[in-house]
Amino acid sequence: MEGKLKRLIPSLIIALTSVILQLAGKHFYFDTNSIPYDHFLYMFTHANIFHLSLNLIALFQFKPRVKTCLIGYVSCVLASFVPLASLPVPTCGMSGFIMGCYARRYHAYKLSLWRIILSNIVMAFIPLFNWRIHLLSFLIAYIIYGVIQKISVHGRG
Repeated sequence: MEGKLKRLIPSLIIALTSVILQLAGKHFYFDTNSIPYDHFLYMFTHANIFHLSLNLIALFQFKPRVKTCLIGYVSCVLASFVPLASLPVPTCGMSGFIMGCYARRYHAYKLSLWRIILSNIVMAFIPLFNWRIHLLSFLIAYIIYGVIQKISVHGRG
């Protein structure tokens, strides 16, 4: 029981931060004209309660560990700095973070890549969804996990 509770702590911290910012009316988002700190905070705010609820459901399905949370967060921040020439809408929400966590699961269990591709194709046709940040976050996190795995394998050798 104690191990399960410990594993929920990162998700609970992220969820609480997101809910508090949402209820406080603080909205950080990034677009091509954002100020620097928006890139570090946009994943904690959401367009509405429905958006927040969907992301929290996905977050609690993963129950990510602290290391996974950190890599998911870093992948989101890095993805937000990639120049997105035709960014039609500001980006907010932790969907990119969720994709970073999914990259960890994909890397560990070799889940089929077609799921990620298909979900991004579907999101490309939904208004107000920034599928680019999902895909970039996944790819960046996947690369980070690959590097970590290679370092740990060489470290043991």
